[in-house]
Amino acid sequence: MEQFKIRASALHKIMGNAKKEGELSQTAKTYLHEWYANERQDIHSKYLEKGTMMELEAIDFMARVLDFGLAEKNKINFANDYMTGTPDVINGDTIVDVKCPWDKCTFQSNVFGMDKDYEWQLRSYMILTGCTNAILFYALMDTDEAINYGTEVTYSDLPDEERWIAYKVEHDETTEQRIIERVEMCRNYLIKYDESVKSKIGRIN
Repeated sequence: MEQFKIRASALHKIMGNAKKEGELSQTAKTYLHEWYANERQDIHSKYLEKGTMMELEAIDFMARVLDFGLAEKNKINFANDYMTGTPDVINGDTIVDVKCPWDKCTFQSNVFGMDKDYEWQLRSYMILTGCTNAILFYALMDTDEAINYGTEVTYSDLPDEERWIAYKVEHDETTEQRIIERVEMCRNYLIKYDESVKSKIGRIN
């Protein structure tokens, strides 16, 4: 069995609290079972497709409104002994992850605070890169007719200040240590799960 490393985008699946202290949540166990079986499947949807399609334009928009100058899409996949991940943008000591909500309604639903799942993702990026700050940036970008049943939805005519929401996360050593400890817990769980699977499969039990 290969050594378990968590993907930054999936970190939230193992960080939730279990009903009993010192154990993994059921969500974490389900994720680990899928990882062990090597049957993790990519999810496809028009919402994710928009994010991919508009990513570069969203990065340019982000760089302009945050006065970052020129920002380029990061293509480096970082990895250490515990995790892997590819942040969208690295600007000095700051990581930026750019999200493109589907429409104005889903965009505005993010005014209530940072999504905890994305916060975990940003924290893993900071660990991987050594950056001490991270920004989650929501950009309201046009929705191309190619993914919207022939109807183009335009937001680029709105003022810039109506088209973005951002949240900042700062490096926290205690929280980052929790992540490392949780990955270790997952590894210990997988060792026992591996033993259980191998002791049952292909035998009369």
